[in-house]
Amino acid sequence: MQVTRIRLQNYRNISFADLSLSGLTQFFVGKNAQGKTNLLEGAGLLSALRSFRTQELSTLIYQGQPESKLIFDIEDEQFGNTEVMLTLRRKGKEVIVDGEKVNRFRDFIGRFPVVVLNSQDIQLLRGSPGNRRQWLNLVLSSGSPAYYDILRDYHKLLHERNSLLRVQDSSSEMEIFEKMLAEKATLLHGLRTSQVPKLEQYLKSVYEVVSPDEEFPELLYHPDSDTATEDDFLKQLKKNRQRDSLLKSTQHGPHRDDLTIRLESRKARDYASEGQQRSMIISLKIAQLRFLHEASGILPVLLADDVLGELDKERKNNFWKAVGEEVQVIGSGTEVPSMDTRGKWQVFEVSGGEFFPQT
Repeated sequence: MQVTRIRLQNYRNISFADLSLSGLTQFFVGKNAQGKTNLLEGAGLLSALRSFRTQELSTLIYQGQPESKLIFDIEDEQFGNTEVMLTLRRKGKEVIVDGEKVNRFRDFIGRFPVVVLNSQDIQLLRGSPGNRRQWLNLVLSSGSPAYYDILRDYHKLLHERNSLLRVQDSSSEMEIFEKMLAEKATLLHGLRTSQVPKLEQYLKSVYEVVSPDEEFPELLYHPDSDTATEDDFLKQLKKNRQRDSLLKSTQHGPHRDDLTIRLESRKARDYASEGQQRSMIISLKIAQLRFLHEASGILPVLLADDVLGELDKERKNNFWKAVGEEVQVIGSGTEVPSMDTRGKWQVFEVSGGEFFPQT
């Protein structure tokens, strides 16, 4: 996939921008707080209508304006030339693809895959299980509408059960919801069990290129409990019902699953060096890119926000080898990094929300 044109109106500090992108390597350079990351954030919405910086939709809209518009011209392997228009309002968003409104989110997520690489990704190692679960759900949902459907249904049923936990004499209704919840939980467990090893294989192959020091990375699925069958999970729900009622929420299930990221059979968070952790995160994101390419048949765009300039020469060369020559990379930073292996960047200087092409 390649993004060939980006138009933004009233997005963050960008009142208007119309950028034509030629080739597969673009770089937005400028001082901090000028709009570089805003541009990449906008492009990142293509993947799942989610900002990689905030959950507050209203913060994406230029101050004093009722809405933001983002229009992308895209070329990809399946749909050819496509125009995607996103309209962000303070109480919702609208997606139009080639003039037709997209009514269901499941029909959009993963259709135009984008992978974001930024400094906050280190939280996949150092942060809470929720960070890793959210990332895994995004990857698997982008690669499979079926996974998205199951995850959505599971959380709806989980919400219903948690509501019933606050109501006395709800055992008859509880039985119904627990049976449906057990079914979705088992499906989620099965899909995560089968898909995480695929991600791990990509991680291992990429890490060998990014850091060829005979280190052995691992990505392991760590379920909250050993409930592989629907009957097992149903028994667990019934067993824990009284305790869950006291706490007013369901304490065990796929919504508490985690991933373990290891290097040399030890947790990378605790034992890997700063350089090893950085290599691990880069490898994990490129592994995500390859996984989505296999799942969808569309090669994602890689957005690298303020990270390429931090790499030393060897790691930078290895980064480009791991990414490959066919991936569009859109980067940002305060200085344009060298590109020994892929030619030259198409450079835009960014100042005060305005973009100036550099020759």
